Amino acid sequence: MNIERLLKDAAADEMREVTRESLPPLALPAARRRSMGWWPVPVAAVLTVIAVVTVTVALRSTVRDVDALGAHEGGPPYFLATQHKGVVGVFDSWTGRKTADIEPSAGHYTALAAAAERRTFFLADEVGTCRTRIDKVTLRRDGSVARRTTLPGEFSAQVEEMAATADGRRVAFTDANTECRGDDVTIVESPSGRHQGWRAPSGDPPMYVWSLAWEADGHTLLIGTAPPESIARKDDSVSGVLRTLDTRTTDPTLAATSVALTIRDDDLDLSSFRPSQDGRTVMAVQKDSFEDVFGSVAVVELLLSRDTDRKTSVRILGRMTAQQIAPATPTDFRTTLDATGKHLLVSSRHDRAIFRMDEGRFHRLPDMHRTDLGLIAW
Repeated sequence: MNIERLLKDAAADEMREVTRESLPPLALPAARRRSMGWWPVPVAAVLTVIAVVTVTVALRSTVRDVDALGAHEGGPPYFLATQHKGVVGVFDSWTGRKTADIEPSAGHYTALAAAAERRTFFLADEVGTCRTRIDKVTLRRDGSVARRTTLPGEFSAQVEEMAATADGRRVAFTDANTECRGDDVTIVESPSGRHQGWRAPSGDPPMYVWSLAWEADGHTLLIGTAPPESIARKDDSVSGVLRTLDTRTTDPTLAATSVALTIRDDDLDLSSFRPSQDGRTVMAVQKDSFEDVFGSVAVVELLLSRDTDRKTSVRILGRMTAQQIAPATPTDFRTTLDATGKHLLVSSRHDRAIFRMDEGRFHRLPDMHRTDLGLIAW
């Protein structure tokens, strides 16, 4: 925990309770003649303490070269990230300090997902070829692991991406290996392990699922797919389609999905979709890179529209540039949004650093140097 931040927030809360009306009348004592020999000593001691605290805070800010973010900034307090040999670490998202390690029971972790309540995480543990187990981890307030379980059953899939509902009761994942017998999209109930799968309809090319995100109702799943042949023939500028899947349907194929948004710009490299509470818009990460060289990364808001002929409406909410991450520009980086879509994490494996952006404010985590991280989730 960032003790300095907690103390500042607590002091700010106390100050907000103080009003002019809450203060009692000030009664001044009668003037008395005092000796001038004793009072300068405690006053000098108080001034010395104030000076030491001021210099210490200033030096910490100078050495770490980071912004002092407060609790009003929001965002999850912790994030998970894969480390060497498939181990997952739990890190303080303000300071970068590691609070726990999560060892895979067997194999290595290939995908991570976080619930919106910010304490529950799901980890896909690949224990063999087309064999995956899913671990569920709950964190304590201090970032340590409070509980860890493995959902019942084993899944014939190589999990590429996962998404959890806001309450952590359900988790969805995609299968990255067409040689496995798993479905293209699978939803697992927690903690029973009961699951249901959907397969993409046959086509040329087949429907490729590359993104998952739950809407607020916990029943509708937003999935990103390659454009179907019918749309691709009509307009070759379409780079992807966002679809909605009502998971209460009995249709075992993704043909029953409806179009929520057609992404028409080939240069619009989007990922990490987060639907708004009202379901009218969706936040996403837009990457601007050339041959994997980092240019910038932005948080954008897109207006959902079923009109396939309508141009994609994009509003930029915040941007992180290569100049901010200088001197070294990452060539291998991962990005993810939190559940609200307002807070962004960027993991630079080349620089071995973590950056975050909170509603446009840029911040580098000070304790992440010399740490090589892969997948991230918060």
